[in-house]
Amino acid sequence: MTRLKISLAILALLIIASIVSGVWVNVRVSRLIGAADTVAELYSSGSQEEAVSAAKELEQDWEDFRAAAAVLVKSSRLSEVDRICTRISCYAGSASDELIPELIELHHTLEQLRDAETPRLTTVL
Repeated sequence: MTRLKISLAILALLIIASIVSGVWVNVRVSRLIGAADTVAELYSSGSQEEAVSAAKELEQDWEDFRAAAAVLVKSSRLSEVDRICTRISCYAGSASDELIPELIELHHTLEQLRDAETPRLTTVL
């Protein structure tokens, strides 16, 4: 009976940890998506200095998230977003026309990351 209780406690702990990590990833990625959209809006409206500042904040937020998420998320999913994020502040600083397409790609890639890490019946089975 003791083994059964210990096994159920471990299983419950794993389920709780999975739910908490999934919610955490979902919230943080949603914030990153919002930040990417803000950079795109600022750049499109002609506020280049603010767009550069927002792009640097986005890059820093990504680095903070990546450090913690590396334990929870497959590194291949993170490396693709990492590759895009490194180019965004450079494009924002040089007023490149490539910034908006990169931000759109970042937005879609972050949505894929969020969807992949959200526990659903189809992703669990």
